[in-house]
Amino acid sequence: MAVQVDLRVLELMASKICHDLISTVGAIGNGLELLEDDGGGDTAKEALQLSQNCVRRASALLELFRMSYGTAGSDTGLAWDAAKSLAGGFLAGTKMTLNWPVLPAGTALPPGANKLLLNLVVLAGDLLPRGGTIAIGVAPGPRGQVLRVTASGQDARISEDLAGVLKGAVAVSSLSAKTVHGYFSQRLAESMGSRIEAAPGAPGSVMLTAQLAA
Repeated sequence: MAVQVDLRVLELMASKICHDLISTVGAIGNGLELLEDDGGGDTAKEALQLSQNCVRRASALLELFRMSYGTAGSDTGLAWDAAKSLAGGFLAGTKMTLNWPVLPAGTALPPGANKLLLNLVVLAGDLLPRGGTIAIGVAPGPRGQVLRVTASGQDARISEDLAGVLKGAVAVSSLSAKTVHGYFSQRLAESMGSRIEAAPGAPGSVMLTAQLAA
């Protein structure tokens, strides 16, 4: 399952990854500076805790990016529970919570499905500027299983730019670091014979769906 992308897309994805990591890495540096200045007092304890939290956050982001963007998550090696753990680590420390149920008995997902699901979780996070809940669902569809990721919260919405990207109405030259993840996710879905659809759900929610081939 290979996804061919334009050089500009790779550049924008690199920008997005660096943007997502730089504040966390910077906070680690700030914590270490406080440790050095305080010399073991209460401030040092708080700085140590801050640094430890940021290290865990950075590690979670790197592992998620490795699986959602790299080749590691493209085969059956990424199990349902492992994907859940990655998604939980990605959302830890944010204003978002994750509702990831047990996979229904007898449900078989095609290779790469959990990688696509991780990308949908990241995409859903972009729809919740004030935080909220990201709920995962899998249900039988006309051609196979359907992945459903619902983003619910105050001001949950999909921007016109991102909606256009998912519909294929935005040229690569017009992508930005904020919309490139949606572009990559859609290309990933297409490589699996699927497409990501976004639509309003219940009040205050947006639903992302992807029909998987059997």
